[in-house]
Amino acid sequence: MDSFRTKDDVLTYLLHIGYLAYDRVNHKCYIPNEEVRQQWVDAMKDGAKYSEIVDLMMASEALVDSLLAKDEEVLANALEKVHHSVIAPMTYNNEASFQTVLGIAFFYANTKYTVLREVPGGKGRADLVLIPYVPNVPAAVVELKRGDTADSALQQIRDRCYAEPLSRYRGRILFAGISYDPHTHQHRCRIEEWMQ
Repeated sequence: MDSFRTKDDVLTYLLHIGYLAYDRVNHKCYIPNEEVRQQWVDAMKDGAKYSEIVDLMMASEALVDSLLAKDEEVLANALEKVHHSVIAPMTYNNEASFQTVLGIAFFYANTKYTVLREVPGGKGRADLVLIPYVPNVPAAVVELKRGDTADSALQQIRDRCYAEPLSRYRGRILFAGISYDPHTHQHRCRIEEWMQ
């Protein structure tokens, strides 16, 4: 520990002792332990310079809670807020920007789910699949559509069998179809529940 020279040395150490984990598929680090993650959240709340990050985390928590409550309006508004706050106007309608928005918007989902983005399944790729690792939480498949309807996004989840990666999962599955208008930037959401 006395030979740290760079930030990478510290991150490598945190990975080796288990305070951080590495997702090889998405090439990202995350905090795997709920207690440690909560300590990080509490530390962020203490610093005024982190207020924007704390606001995004709180918005993410509200977004995940609204998905679980099947509150379509709150989910659409929360995603719209994140979309507006983190994406520049020039790249607002860019496909890569969608993935960034979903990753940030559903950040809090990591406290309950293994979060997978751009998941191959059926006849295409689901934008987001949430596989629960805590009891009594439904799995979820999320599809975001530009310039179409939320019902169309739901239909795409069904038609293209985006729940296929959850074929061994037993329990409730939420399908969330989210659309937004590329001109007005207004988001809409439709959520339905399935049993498997």
